[in-house]
Amino acid sequence: MWNPPIALSPAEQQSAARTQKARQCFVFLRTRRHELLDAAFQQTLAERSRPAPGGNVPVEAGVLALATLLQASGNVGAREAVERTVRDTRWPLVLACLGAEPPPFRQGTLFHFRLRLIPHNLDKPLLERTVAVAEQTGGCGARQLRAALDSTPLCGAGRVEDTLHRLGHALRQAGGLAAQGLGTSTEAIVEDAGLVLGGHSSLQAALDLDGGEPTARDSALRRVLDEVERWKRWLEPPPSLSAQEPPLKAMMDTMGQMVAQDTAPAPEAGAGERRRKHHVAPDRRISIEDADMRHGRQRSAKTFNGFTEPVALDLDSKVTREGVVCPANHPEHAAVERLAEELEQGPGLLQLDIDLGDMASARIAQWAAQGVDIMARPWPQGGPLCTTPDCTLDFQHGTVTCPHGQTGLMVPGKDAQFPARACDACPVRAQGPTARLGHGRRLTIREDEPFQHTLRAKLKTKRGRTALRKRTAVEHAISQHLAHQGRRARYKGLRKHQFDGRRHAAVSNLQVAARSAEERQLAS
Repeated sequence: MWNPPIALSPAEQQSAARTQKARQCFVFLRTRRHELLDAAFQQTLAERSRPAPGGNVPVEAGVLALATLLQASGNVGAREAVERTVRDTRWPLVLACLGAEPPPFRQGTLFHFRLRLIPHNLDKPLLERTVAVAEQTGGCGARQLRAALDSTPLCGAGRVEDTLHRLGHALRQAGGLAAQGLGTSTEAIVEDAGLVLGGHSSLQAALDLDGGEPTARDSALRRVLDEVERWKRWLEPPPSLSAQEPPLKAMMDTMGQMVAQDTAPAPEAGAGERRRKHHVAPDRRISIEDADMRHGRQRSAKTFNGFTEPVALDLDSKVTREGVVCPANHPEHAAVERLAEELEQGPGLLQLDIDLGDMASARIAQWAAQGVDIMARPWPQGGPLCTTPDCTLDFQHGTVTCPHGQTGLMVPGKDAQFPARACDACPVRAQGPTARLGHGRRLTIREDEPFQHTLRAKLKTKRGRTALRKRTAVEHAISQHLAHQGRRARYKGLRKHQFDGRRHAAVSNLQVAARSAEERQLAS
């Protein structure tokens, strides 16, 4: 077990004094590392991240855990992390190797430590340790949670390609895997399988078509699909390589997924022919390298490719309790269910500040019924006249009354209908509604209309509008989070993104704790 000294040595004191104010997190991590990595947590890390026997002398798990956090704070790779343990005096200050010439670990050691952390879900307790240290430093004890939810787009690291290039990419990878399995070259595999589009610098060069021709794309798709069929026939028995063996099976499944999602049968062109689909598949895969990347939309005019990263922020201590990663095409409210377990821990949830996109989650209405104070804007109501906020809703008797005194039945989840004879004679009918005479006014009543009615009532008060403005805390936290993570993913694969997001959240928590310690020191 790693037991570094707690008191700073003279050399460490000089290094800490030279550290700029903007980098006080290094000094804080050095002085509080014994709290972050206590004996119980180090024992858990050592048991679940123990390397295989053999090789070099094992490095203490506590050193590698701190190096993982430092790597996130600088947003650097494993190779650069090893260099900084020698050339940057701040890293050795934290890792207790100040003045040591050889690095305390190698690039492969840090890489394999990360791979061992992920299967055992050890990034979650590491984030929880930073939450505990930050709350203890800020003086926040046990209490009911006041939380805020928000998300940010995360651009994927995989290459986004169109249908033709994805299929060509998959064929190249399949050829390489087959060559590796048979112990031969890729060129020999291409020649033996009779592939005509292989051996070129690019798929465009292999097709050699005039892109301006109206039939060029259909012709290119036909030739690429023929190439896929030739490859499948070559893999049929009796070759010594089977398409059902991993990892070749995964690549063949990817080819099948590309063909199914982007093409459709074209019987008018002949038996077995296919054409491009005119619509986008609901869960369209856009990258060969990262299977979880999807098309997403920040707003109606701005799109991105990759993931969304929702986070749960504690409004009292300003620490990030949890962060998850979802494909970009998932609805925003899907993350609420994944964050619910974290929000309901301990004394429970007192207040929750959410965005409008989270409103569709069934959890929100459940929490509101349990007495949780939900801070959010209600669903917008369209229409120039006689919208739901303009009417009087009587939930006890199940009636709704329009501004001109007409009463109708109200059932949650169904539209309320006013009679045509009353609406035809209404004096404000000519000022906006487009319904013809003889058609009464319909009023949308949502399933959670009592909850929406409460939110609209809050928004009409000064206190309610002031409470909504406190949501800026989570936006500031995300901005500080992006300062060291960036908007582009470092790894490929959903679980690796989750790991990277959690360790960046841990770094943000340590920065919050460092600021709290500095403020308390100045106030004393």
